[in-house]
Amino acid sequence: MTIKEAFISHDSHETIWMLEKVTGLSTTQLRLADENSMLSPESEKFFLHMIEQRNNGMPLQYILGEWEFMGLPMRCCPGVLIPRGDTEVLASEAIGFLQSLPGSLTALDMCTGSGCIGISMAHFCPELRVTATDIDYAPLALAQENAELNGVSDRLAFVQSDLFEHISGQYHCITANPPYIATEEIETLSKEVKHEPVLALDGGLDGLDFYRAIIPASKDFLLSDGGLFLEIGDTQGEAVAEMMRCHGFKNVVIVNDIENRHRVVRGMM
Repeated sequence: MTIKEAFISHDSHETIWMLEKVTGLSTTQLRLADENSMLSPESEKFFLHMIEQRNNGMPLQYILGEWEFMGLPMRCCPGVLIPRGDTEVLASEAIGFLQSLPGSLTALDMCTGSGCIGISMAHFCPELRVTATDIDYAPLALAQENAELNGVSDRLAFVQSDLFEHISGQYHCITANPPYIATEEIETLSKEVKHEPVLALDGGLDGLDFYRAIIPASKDFLLSDGGLFLEIGDTQGEAVAEMMRCHGFKNVVIVNDIENRHRVVRGMM
């Protein structure tokens, strides 16, 4: 199979990304490839396997093994939640808050998954030290890889913990992208999302179980004037904001994403 034939038979942006992965060539190099430029037998086999996986609903991020988050490369693998553009709203809000504070800073990133939030905070806040936690070992191992990939591993500590179970100290900022899909909705998700770990998706009967646990407990771990930043489902803004207010958080704000949907709730101690 020639590179041109690969383009013609599978013409899409995703095809270009897969061909970049297979060949090591840039998009420009692929587009300028000679009509007779052949994929090696190994590359063709790899490419067709990727196409088959994609047709079967495997997320593109898992197929490529890497995805960009906040302009930073993040490795992805099955068993760990995929970094998404929606979550950049959470990272941006937390980073903006931290950058407004003076001196050495500390942050706790709960349900860290691939580590994309904590790593982004460390990258954009050079005086920040981050504790990243997850209940499962596999995400923590991947998060460590991503911290090393992005040159911030010296400022991240990784703790296997069920929420605050093994956490100590106090922090200027706590972030979390917890599971927030209602249990009964899991079966209605796209076949792509169903490839992701249920542990990272299922938020209980109404999707709010983790907020009920995180919000009151976080008060013991936040410094005075510290901030709590939570990603939410797009119908959960008012409910989570009210929880924060009921537990004494001030300046509670719901932040919308680029499509004007509720995406983050933040509140200050």
